[in-house]
Parts: sequence; structure tokens; C-alpha cells
Amino acid sequence: MQFSTFFWTRFARLTGSSVTHGTSSPSPAVAPLFRAMKVGVCVGVLATLNLVAAENPLPADLIITNARVITVNSTFTIATALAVGGDKLLAVGRDRQMYPFKGPATKVIDADGKVILPGLYDGQVHSYQAALSEFDAPLPVLTSIADAQDYIREQVTNKPPGSWIVLERLYPTRMKEGRLPTLKELDAAAPDNPVYWNSGTISVVNSKAMQLSKITKETFDPPGGQIVKDFKTQNPTGLLRNAGQLLKIPKCTNAPSHQEQRDLVKHLYQLYNEQGITSIAEGNAENGTIDLFRELRDDGQLTVRVNCTRVLELGKSVEESIARLDAVTNAAKGKLAYGPSGVGDEWVRIGPLKTIMDGDVTIGTAYLRTPYGIGSTYQITEPADRGNLYTDPEILPDVYLEAARRGWQLTAHCVGDAAMDSLLNVYQYIQFRTNITASRFLITQPDFQTAQNWAKCEHLGVGAELQPIWLYKDGFSLTKTLGASRMKWFMPLKTWFEKGIVVGGGSDHIAKLDSHASTNPWNPWLGIWITLTRQTEQGTCVNPEEALTREQAVRFYTINNARLNFEDKIKGSLEPGKYADFIMIDRDILKCPVEDVKDTKVLLTMVGGKTVWEAH
Repeated sequence: MQFSTFFWTRFARLTGSSVTHGTSSPSPAVAPLFRAMKVGVCVGVLATLNLVAAENPLPADLIITNARVITVNSTFTIATALAVGGDKLLAVGRDRQMYPFKGPATKVIDADGKVILPGLYDGQVHSYQAALSEFDAPLPVLTSIADAQDYIREQVTNKPPGSWIVLERLYPTRMKEGRLPTLKELDAAAPDNPVYWNSGTISVVNSKAMQLSKITKETFDPPGGQIVKDFKTQNPTGLLRNAGQLLKIPKCTNAPSHQEQRDLVKHLYQLYNEQGITSIAEGNAENGTIDLFRELRDDGQLTVRVNCTRVLELGKSVEESIARLDAVTNAAKGKLAYGPSGVGDEWVRIGPLKTIMDGDVTIGTAYLRTPYGIGSTYQITEPADRGNLYTDPEILPDVYLEAARRGWQLTAHCVGDAAMDSLLNVYQYIQFRTNITASRFLITQPDFQTAQNWAKCEHLGVGAELQPIWLYKDGFSLTKTLGASRMKWFMPLKTWFEKGIVVGGGSDHIAKLDSHASTNPWNPWLGIWITLTRQTEQGTCVNPEEALTREQAVRFYTINNARLNFEDKIKGSLEPGKYADFIMIDRDILKCPVEDVKDTKVLLTMVGGKTVWEAH
């Protein structure tokens, strides 16, 4: 039976129309609908055939058949084959639809039923910093203060007397003790060596480090920072809040050469490819970093596409801040500009402009609507402490308005709900003066949400980039520290989707190379599994009702990130005309047991039609 006859026969049965000799006559009630559907289906089929025939007359370089192709298009269509010509997809559909694209030199692969997905997109990494993080030596994996003390003692033995001992990116929420170390504990491990426990904007040092840095009870707090002091004695406790710049740590003399930096970045990107990542959003790309990415692109050695976020640190006035905006954008003579958003090409593109609104909930500096409460997790002693708002709310609106007028897409690091309040007020201020609803302004890492802010995001067309790894690594500790009521709206992924707001997933990869053992594990299959189960590393579950469906989880790491960054016309789904960035995996993540998702293995990764990873 021909397709048209079959279709109209089935339609007639469903609508109560009569059927005679393979044709149908619709009942009067549905006749107009019948005619409209018949015309629509025929036009749709012809349009698809014309697209393939007219736009892609040349033979394909590669055809893959007998696959399960999860296209991630608007209807989440499942195809069985695709054809690649150059760096683009020529066709996606059924096996037989690929025949017109087969030429004498076309390579044909039988996928044996394997699943093909669009290349994965990590919505926030610090790849340059992570690539160089283990240049001197592998960073230790430390999960308790006791482990850290043992490591410090080992370093005391192995290093020259008096050497600085630095522990990078250790968060209290990830320690078995559930807190930061004390001055006494660091002194016990290294009485004669300076120790620096770095948790980002929060750090803890021992007595020797304060002595060498001349930090005493008389030392004034730096601008925007605090030397925490004992209430009774006024002696420093070793805790520094946004005051690490006071430490006299010698500069590293064993820095990698420019060629070594290139090699380290290339190596990390190979690791990304191995896990199916073909695009990344670089969370803080400085000029030199962008230059390095562009060099690798020009040499044909990039294997991931990079969207570069630029960070703006505000000055003390609107005028000074706009001057800094000029510095962020402008390039030296003879070089490409570093802004505004959209400058570049499909390999290295300038993305949004970002400022840092607040800190992180892992160290008690995210700006919340309600106080954290006194406790040992963050060594908070002030009952009213709600975290830190780093950006001046009097300066930011006019600076961001000027940036928007210059063509910048805008975002800000906003972990706490109060920080998001402040940012969305800025966006609303800009909306009063110029329409931003199609500008895709963003919020980076909005871990805590409120009903009012969802409504504002919907109204302003604002999207968000979230990092499920924080739920996995920190959800257990945060639930104990913040309480169930405040954690109710911690990373509410499902509700973001239900509100129709575009949200994408990232890892915030910042240190170490291993995809699971990194400071923030960047393995995308672990990330997808977290969105499906909302399980913590300890096995507990945080708000299971906010788990994503399988389809949502795939969109979260593919087309949604492309859409957030104005790249959805060229990648993020498998459709004719888009770049041939796709992966083949060893299981069907839409159907396999949920526990198996995190163990997914990538068999093949292609970027721009070229193989950049293939399992043996």
C-alpha cells in the first residue's frame, strides 16, 4: 500500500470517515481539517526531499547507516542514518535516503545499531587553567582534613625547609568533617612551613604563613576582604575572606613555555573528545588564552569549539568601569578584537560578558536572602551573615546598559537567590531602555531560585547555565548546613524546563585532568546521570521531584547550550546544514537502566566531519 493511501485510510478510521477502495471521504465535520492535513503533509514531504536534492548535490565523504540517531531536533526525531560532506551534515534520515549521496569515494559505516548523538557541549569550564593545573605534579585527591594533614606532612618531608605548601580548591562541604580546618590543625601538620589552604575567595593559612606575610592583629582588611579575628583576643584566626592577596607566596618559577601550554590544552581537549565533548564555553577567557585558542585553530589543531566568556571587573565609578570595558574589548594593532559577543568564527567565538555578583555556597559566600547561621562549616560567627555581594549595585546597571548597547550578551555569576535578585533588577533596568527579550541574557550558576525570579526570567527572555556536579559533590553537606526548606529550590532543573526557560549544563571544570577525580568532575555522563537521579556522592537524594527526563537531560548538554550561546543554527542537533559534530556511544541512554548512564563509553567522536577520537 502506498504511504498516502495508508495514511488517509488510517485517518478516516480515526475520524469516522468512509473508506472505499483505498480512498477515503471525510465526514463533513472533519473535511476542512482533512484537506489541510493532506496538503500540509504533502508539502512537508516535498520540502524535505527538495532540501536534500537541491542543497546537497555532491557525493558524501561519509555515510553511517543502521544506527539509532538521536537528532535532538525540535521533535526529538530518531533517525537511522546520516551523510557527511566536508564539515557539514548533508542528510539525516532513513538508510534508503542516503543512497543518492553515495559516490565512488564515499566511506560507508554500518553502525550495527549503535546510538549516535550530537557532540556534547559543556556550558562552563576553565579549560586553560585546568590544563595547566598539573604541570608540576598531579594534584592530590583529598577528602578529609586528616588526609590533608597527612599530605602536608609529606610535603614538609619532601620539600626544602621553609617551602610554601599550597592545597588547591579544597571546599569544606567536601570534607568528611564537613568544615574548614582550624589554625591549630594546620600548625600541627606544619609548624615551620607556611601553609595555604585555598578554597577560592576563602582561604585558611597557618601561623607561619601569617608571620611571613606580616598579617597581625594590627593589619587592616583589604578592600572588599576580611582578615577574620578572634572576638576576644583580636588575633587572626587564619581564615581570610577575599583577602588571599595579602599572602607573600613566591611566584612559580617553573611555568610552562608557550609550546607546553599549547600541548597541555590540546591534551585536555583530547580527553574531552574521549568523553564526547565537542564544544565548551570557557568561563573566563583572558586575552592571552584567546590568542592561544586562535593559534591552535589557525594550525588546525583545535578539536573542540570554544565559546569564550569575557569577565569584567568593575571599577570605583561608572566611567572607570566603562574604560575597563574598552580594555576587555579592544585588541592590540594587527590583532583580532576580543569583543563584543559574536566576534570570531565557529571554532573560537567571543561569548557573553560576565561579572561576579557573589561567591559560592561551597564556602559560604553565595549571597542568600536569609543568613547562613553560625556554625563550623564556613566558620561563620556573625548571625546576620548572608554571604557576599561583590558587584556594586549602583554602578553595574549603567555599565551593563552601555555594554548591551555595544552588542554584548550579558551574564553574571549568581549562586545565591539574593544575588539573582540584584542581577535581574539590572536586566530590568536595561529592559526599560532597550528591548533585551531577544538578547539571550544569561545567569551563570543560579543554584537557588525563587518564584518571582522565574517570572522575571520568562518576561526578559533570560536563560541559565547550571552545574549538576555541585548537587552531587555538595548536596549532602548543604542539606545539613542550610536545612531542607532552603534546599527545596536548590538546582530545580525540572521546573526550569517546565517554565519554558532555556537552561544548559556545565561542569565548572577548573583543576585536575581526570574526568571523575577533578576538583569539579567534568565527566558529562556523570553529569547526565545526576540530572536523572539527583543523587549525591554519599547516596542521598536531593529533591527527586526535580529530576529531568532522558530527553531533557540530552537537550541540557547539547542544543540548549548551543541556544544559550547563539550557536543553535550551526550545532547542538543533527540536522542537514549543521556542522558534523557527533558521537557514537556504546549504549542507548534513552532506554538503558538509569544506573548504566554514568558508565557510558564513547566509541567515536567527530568534529567538523573529522574523527578526533575513536575507541580501539
